[in-house]
Amino acid sequence: GSKVTNYKPGSQVMGLLPGGGYSQKIVTPERLAMPIPANLNFEAGAAIPEAFMTAYDALFPQLQLKIGERLLIHAVGSGVGIAALQLAKVAGATIFGTAGSDDKLARAKALGLDFGINYKTQDFQEIVLAETRAEGVHAILDMVGADYWEKNLACLAIKGRVILLGLLGGAKVEANLSNIMRKRVQIIGTVLRGRSLEEKMMLTAEFQKQVLPLFESGKIKPVIDRVFPLERAAEAHAHMESNQNFGKIVLRIEQQQPDRR
Repeated sequence: GSKVTNYKPGSQVMGLLPGGGYSQKIVTPERLAMPIPANLNFEAGAAIPEAFMTAYDALFPQLQLKIGERLLIHAVGSGVGIAALQLAKVAGATIFGTAGSDDKLARAKALGLDFGINYKTQDFQEIVLAETRAEGVHAILDMVGADYWEKNLACLAIKGRVILLGLLGGAKVEANLSNIMRKRVQIIGTVLRGRSLEEKMMLTAEFQKQVLPLFESGKIKPVIDRVFPLERAAEAHAHMESNQNFGKIVLRIEQQQPDRR
C-alpha cells in the first residue's frame, strides 16, 4: 500500500511467515520482507528465511559462537543444519555434525563440515571426545532433544552451551543437575515461529545486514533438495517424512519469472 517505502510493486522479496505460505497471494508487514539477492532466483529465496534465520539466531545472538570454538550440529543434513554449518564455517568454528547416512555427511563435508558422524553406525559422544582430547565442544545445536540429552552433556566442554531447536527424540528427561553445575553448562531453549512481530522484525533487520551480503558474495548458499509444484504438496511432505532429503524442499506456487542468475 501507500505506506510501503522500501519496496515497489514487482520487487522480488522473501521473508518469514507465521503460516499460510501455501498460497498464491499473502500479506506481510514490509519489515518482515527482505530483497532476494540478485544472484538468486525465487526458489533459492524460498529456501533461505526460515532455515538461515533460525540458524543465525541460534548460533550468534543466543549461543554467542566465537571464532576458534568447536560446534556440534545434530541433523547437519537438514535445512537448519546446513544453514548453521555454513554460517559457523564463515565464523571460523570447527564443526562436528551428525546425520543418518554417509552420503549426507559427504555432501556436508563439501560445505565445510570438519568431522562427520553417522549416528546409525557411530557413537557421536565417543568421536567428539576422542577428537577433542576429551575437552568436548563449546556449543551444540540440537534438534533431537531427550534421546541425546546425556550424551550432549558428556560432549560439552567446561562452560559449554547447548541450544534446543527441536524435540524429534522426545521432550522429557531425567537430569543429573550436578553435571550441569560442575561444568557450568548453559541450556537454551528457542522457537522462532511463536515470537512477537517486533522480535521478528528486529531479527529480519539484523539478518539482512549481517547475512544477506554473504549470499550476494557466494560465501554461503541455500541448498535445495527438490522442488515440487503446489499440486504435489502431499508428495513433498512424504519425501520430507522419508528423511532422505539433503537441504530444503521447496513448493513452486506458480511459474516463476525467468531465472536471474
